[in-house]
Amino acid sequence: MSENKESILILFTERKKETPNTFFYEKKFNDHYKIKIIYISDYLKINNQNIAKNINEIINKEKISLVLFQGDGLSIININFIRSINNSVKKGIFSWDDPMYHHLNRITASACDFVLSGCPISVLKFQELGYKALFLPVESSSSVFKDLKEKKIYDVLFFGRQKNNRSKYLQYLKKNNIKVLECGPYDEISNTFEKLNKLINQSKIILNFTEQDNSKYSYNPLTSFKYQYTLRGRVYFTGLCGSLCVSEYDPSSELIFKNNELPYFTNENECLSIIRQYLSDESKLVEATKKYNNKCMDFEDKIYMNKIKLFINEISKTKNNLILELPFWYEFICFKKNIQIRFRQNHFSSFYSQVFNSLFRNKYENKRLLPIVFILGIISSIMFLIKFPFSNKKV
Repeated sequence: MSENKESILILFTERKKETPNTFFYEKKFNDHYKIKIIYISDYLKINNQNIAKNINEIINKEKISLVLFQGDGLSIININFIRSINNSVKKGIFSWDDPMYHHLNRITASACDFVLSGCPISVLKFQELGYKALFLPVESSSSVFKDLKEKKIYDVLFFGRQKNNRSKYLQYLKKNNIKVLECGPYDEISNTFEKLNKLINQSKIILNFTEQDNSKYSYNPLTSFKYQYTLRGRVYFTGLCGSLCVSEYDPSSELIFKNNELPYFTNENECLSIIRQYLSDESKLVEATKKYNNKCMDFEDKIYMNKIKLFINEISKTKNNLILELPFWYEFICFKKNIQIRFRQNHFSSFYSQVFNSLFRNKYENKRLLPIVFILGIISSIMFLIKFPFSNKKV
């Protein structure tokens, strides 16, 4: 079966244990494609030019026809790196935190043929600028989150970290005699997907909060605002488990739950009122849960990936002219990031090789960046020589 599948390459920036979205992307694409995964962090002992060379060799050897690049944040995967990858293949960028990184992602994505975003509003923003973009739910595998037909023994479940306004809501509900079970990613009761799936199945209502801090990055234009309200995977994978999600309002959810399948609240009183309605009327809870569950099945991988595959197949490789010129801040941060990564990991040869390429081989669109690059390159080289002998990790 796999022999008939199209071969694709998925590039992630690094291996992460806390937020294993890489796990969900691998499961998501595995049913429709023959996939190969590469973590750029495994290649930091060589410079960017050689990383791209290795990847291009893999593309030729494995007969790769599609390459997907992780967005969200400035790493080695930037516009110039993507441009250095074999231009005969289709290229796409995927993002699960685009609301925080959209200003950055839209520049990096201009080197690609299409965008897959975990935020419906971000999809519209990309389309406004002429990008071919489509919504891609992340945690939507029915092999992970599924209806186990468990008895509902918990009234309300909240799983996740207590941050932002979450504690305020939870305390208010408990104060008003609502039984809430709380658990986090490291608690024994919920520290695996299997355990979490069972808990969701055993709960009548799952609470979802959307308030999120804005990242304090200079390239994030929303930094001046304290919060934003963004889509969470809970709002669709809860439905795969056969339970009802009650969510804090966010505008993204309205774009995918167009017929009021997802109950919203905007303050503590509304949250309490909605939960009381459903807990006091079982028939109303069953009806709302069924309506919500049916909608969530639209986003389940085996169903939704047919839409993604069709979208990608219809993409034609055409040279786009979406970017007039690279902003000064983008080129500067790309330079700094590539040096910093090797500096922190104490990779001697790749650090100096990358510094050399940054100083003498890279072509910068912003010529006023050249003296800054030269000065910072020299200073960082001197600092590296000073700190290297005292580092425990010598590579």
